[in-house]
Amino acid sequence: MTEIADEEYITKALGQFRLALNGILNPLRLYGQGAYVDSAAEEIAKLAWQLHWKLEGVDMPYEIPHLHW
Repeated sequence: MTEIADEEYITKALGQFRLALNGILNPLRLYGQGAYVDSAAEEIAKLAWQLHWKLEGVDMPYEIPHLHW
């Protein structure tokens, strides 16, 4: 694959992952937690990306921002 194709593949995969997360977290919207779903899904996606790099041998600390919800 070319670098552009790799980048498009990664972008598509991340988009599908975010959509799946939103689908899983969607029931929380029924309980008035809708404002938190989007930000939580984004933070989970970032953690998944960091896990990927850690499993690939790139040693970096997990970055978890202090979220003020």
